[in-house]
Amino acid sequence: MPKAKFPAAVLLLLTLIGVAPLTASAPLSASAATVADTIKASSMNVKMIFDGVSLQPPTGQHVFTYNNTTYVPLRFMSYALQKSVNWDAKSVKVTVSEPSSSELVVIKEYLMNVGNVGSISAVTKNIMLGKVKASFVFNGSTKTVPTGQGSYMLNGTLYVPLRFLSESVGNNISWNQTTKTITAESPSYQAQVTPTPVVPVATPTGSGPTSTPSPKPSSGTTGGGAGGSGALTYEQITGDTEAKLNALRDQSTSTLYGLAIEYVSAKDAAAKANLVAKGKQQLSSFTASFNSIITDAEQKLKSNGHSTAIIAQYRATFEAELQKGMALAEGMAG
Repeated sequence: MPKAKFPAAVLLLLTLIGVAPLTASAPLSASAATVADTIKASSMNVKMIFDGVSLQPPTGQHVFTYNNTTYVPLRFMSYALQKSVNWDAKSVKVTVSEPSSSELVVIKEYLMNVGNVGSISAVTKNIMLGKVKASFVFNGSTKTVPTGQGSYMLNGTLYVPLRFLSESVGNNISWNQTTKTITAESPSYQAQVTPTPVVPVATPTGSGPTSTPSPKPSSGTTGGGAGGSGALTYEQITGDTEAKLNALRDQSTSTLYGLAIEYVSAKDAAAKANLVAKGKQQLSSFTASFNSIITDAEQKLKSNGHSTAIIAQYRATFEAELQKGMALAEGMAG
């Protein structure tokens, strides 16, 4: 039976919301040290097209220009390019790489649920972002943001320069200033849309047009293969579930880490209270997502005739980590 995995970012969130007032703990002091400065920018109305498909970032994410450089949300852009993203909060490092087959399934589900297809809302707004001293690894190679540019975080979303991302990830990403359109094309997509010469097919001599062979009927073989039965194996279901939980864990860690940075940087009690409220909302959202993933997995296990014992293991591990986070928060408050 595979080892249970789960979104463990509740630990960080409980550290954020469990201490009132928040003490200068070592982990959060270290996190705050990664914030070098804050900037003010205006979001832009843009359209994003990835391999011919229009996509829109999740609500609350932006595209903006700062010092003549266009910035985009790293995770959304990477997922839209069908790349895997891992955020290490301790070392403040982002790793972008080719996804595994199970990760690719999760990424495609994410893209199907990020929002309405089309351009971002026409409403522009002023945003304040914290400059983050992050390091980047793309496909095993360490990359550095060019001098004079930076990486910035807002509400758990990390933003990077568009050209830096394009050159690092290896996809062709262009920016049309006139139409405010970002277009990204993968090598495989470019190969598909490149016209190929049409080779005429010789018509066989004889009477009348050639007939198309009718498809062969299926053999109707029954038995223990995967030959169209539609049944899912235990490994397929649990592997897909754990890939979804890992993606949720990465997303929640990134979001909550960003809130923690903003909390420490906040100057007044009202701003801190607002961030605490956001943290509680995020915890509720992530917990609901966790329960949805587990419920779906349990139904699939049952319908395919497999044991559901691992569901209890998932939930027990989640609850144990939740209690550990509460204990940590109480200890910090003391």
